[in-house]
Amino acid sequence: MEKDSTNVHDPIDKALDSRNRLLNSDLAGLSGMGADNLDYFMSCWRNAEAQRRIQVISGLVNLSEEDFALDFSGIFKLCLQDPEEQVRIKSIEGLEFEDKYIFVTPIIKILKTDESDKVRFTAIRALGKFALLAEQGNFSEIIAQDIFTALLSILENTKESMPMRRQALESVAPFHDELIASYSEDFYYSEDPEVKVSAIISMGRNCDSRWLDFLIDEMRSEVAQFRFESAQASGEIDDEELVPYLIDLLHDSENQVREAAIRSLGKIGGTKAKTTLQDLLQDPNSLIKEEAQYALRELLACEDPLSLNP
Repeated sequence: MEKDSTNVHDPIDKALDSRNRLLNSDLAGLSGMGADNLDYFMSCWRNAEAQRRIQVISGLVNLSEEDFALDFSGIFKLCLQDPEEQVRIKSIEGLEFEDKYIFVTPIIKILKTDESDKVRFTAIRALGKFALLAEQGNFSEIIAQDIFTALLSILENTKESMPMRRQALESVAPFHDELIASYSEDFYYSEDPEVKVSAIISMGRNCDSRWLDFLIDEMRSEVAQFRFESAQASGEIDDEELVPYLIDLLHDSENQVREAAIRSLGKIGGTKAKTTLQDLLQDPNSLIKEEAQYALRELLACEDPLSLNP
């Protein structure tokens, strides 16, 4: 049900007037606007100062992260056409919280037409969320194919910068396609460590047991970043065969690697993972202890949603 315009226009006017202090209460009042109020919002938006528009759109994205009940998707979609690069970037980030197929086409259009590589990079990253939803069967085959084709076109285009192609690989990885798998393996053997990192991330997002040996090898790497990413990816693949190797990483010299291993143990679960996490509740390192508490809560919640927190 559309909100009454007399109630909505006030927060719109306050939010977009740079003379006013920007309050979260006014921003929250922009949630769930119908067509008429969105028209009014955009008429005010076009006249607002650029810095104010950036502040407002950034605030809306932050509120979306904090409260999933708020809906600014109509604003985010309209602001994809804003002349300010930062506004377009934030609008795409806002749409990453959405799970409706109707936002896929506007993001693909931005990817194909925007002049800013920063905006296009953000669009590629956002499509990764929708790629996962598509692979899980939440979208039609047509929408899934559109996402796959858009990302693959970036991955295969050697004229695109390597950061763009790396992000495209990470984003398209949820699709179980042999061509994508071949790119993951090719990138893995790159001499550029950042390219290899993207390959490891893609292996995790692909959720295929074919990558187990690759991840196990990298958990033994001398490079901390490779150990960290392989530990993270192990949690996505969710195979108990990886548990002993993750347990070995609990003795890693880098806290971030240890924390990644703990998170993945919580995702994979099983008796050995649970016992290990329970033992870590006595760890003298407060960060490790807190990470173990959180991972154990997640594990128990998956086993029994009514279970008590450890």
